[in-house]
Amino acid sequence: MEIAPCIHNILTDLQHATGVTNTYLIVGSEGAAFVDAGWDRPGEAEARIAYWEKLGKPALKGIAVTHRHPPHWGNAPAIQRACGNPPIIATFTEKPEIDARMQGATVDRPVRDGETLSLGSLTLEFVEAPGHTYGSMAVFIRETRALFTGDNVMGTGSSVVNPGEGEISLYLQTLDKFLRYEPAVIYPGQGPVVTNPRSKLEGLIRHHAEREQQIVSLMAKAPCSIEQLFAAIYPDIREGVRHLARNQIRSHLIKLEKEGRVVAAGDVYRLSAR
Repeated sequence: MEIAPCIHNILTDLQHATGVTNTYLIVGSEGAAFVDAGWDRPGEAEARIAYWEKLGKPALKGIAVTHRHPPHWGNAPAIQRACGNPPIIATFTEKPEIDARMQGATVDRPVRDGETLSLGSLTLEFVEAPGHTYGSMAVFIRETRALFTGDNVMGTGSSVVNPGEGEISLYLQTLDKFLRYEPAVIYPGQGPVVTNPRSKLEGLIRHHAEREQQIVSLMAKAPCSIEQLFAAIYPDIREGVRHLARNQIRSHLIKLEKEGRVVAAGDVYRLSAR
């Protein structure tokens, strides 16, 4: 459906336990581009291709993949084959991660911060946005100041930063970077459109500062294991997301270790004596 002038979000009626990832189609006067491609599940690629055909098959200039996770590139090979062989676009950092998993295609155009793609009336700027993953990318429409954030910003709640795939410190730097773009609207990787970007971004920064302080305050009382921190911080969290919550604690501890504020002894963490 068209959710704003020139911007479409292609969601299917298919119900899956793994959830829904937004697939945006941006249409300018001289072409179009996808931002993310959705899960590679039965009927998903066909729905996206059919929607593009319904719009009159505008010249597809690119398929921008915001990061390495499968729901963001899953249908990219099928869309590429059916829609005139447009380049699949991602950052240099994400290219090897995506290429290793994606079958039938590769990232054709790796990009660096500030590179652009013209759709005629609209200019897409590719923004390096490490955090959720090391090579995450956002897409910024210069003319309308619309920001497509991938999973660095969710429509509801906060993003997940898994150890080994991204870092909290980089994530916070990216949120500050997004603020400097002064977006008029945010189109997130999952969930509804964010119509008050500054409030959302500042809220995410504040949330992570509060979570970090919560961890530090608990360790100020006594050294803690991740399980002890988890029990204190997330007493009522549902079973299906407990592993994600533990990973957020690990990611915060990695940040604090790098800053010299926390020392690990096996599975137990304590505040440094500095």
